[in-house]
Amino acid sequence: MARATRLRNVWTIELLEPRQDDCILEVGFGPGALVQALSASVTEGLIVGVDASPVMLRQAYKRNEGAIQDGRVQLHGGSAQALPFEDEFFDKALSANSVQIWPDKVAGITEMRRVLKPGGRIAIVLQPVWAKTDDEVKEIGAGLVDLLTTTNFRETRLEFKPMKPIASVCALGIK
Repeated sequence: MARATRLRNVWTIELLEPRQDDCILEVGFGPGALVQALSASVTEGLIVGVDASPVMLRQAYKRNEGAIQDGRVQLHGGSAQALPFEDEFFDKALSANSVQIWPDKVAGITEMRRVLKPGGRIAIVLQPVWAKTDDEVKEIGAGLVDLLTTTNFRETRLEFKPMKPIASVCALGIK
């Protein structure tokens, strides 16, 4: 899974525009490949991940063990609906290919907004492998933008990237 997402992860990082000293949250980090890629860019900051799956937590820990030991990465078990962080802690927050399985998307995005600093950026990335056409992917992306707008993000926009087996979308917003 991690190898297959490399190109999408590079694109996501470009859209997120991380700075070396950012504090960034990833919700639903899976095997930790995006956490690993972010920690290579954010050399003086902190990458924090939350995932509900104990299996993914173990895989991500193995992949990011050096950065965890260096204090540049922290991984936690938990859900998007109840993030274990104080208000306005993160500069940026993202989720890649997990929002579709959250039991309450609005609650998850609202929690991500709560832990973002004012002016913080959010990125919700999805490569909906169940979609059949680019137009269907764009419709799904429009729904993600609506989700950000509903939860009071501003300057929302949708980015689209043709990929295989199906395109990816990224909904972006500012707190």
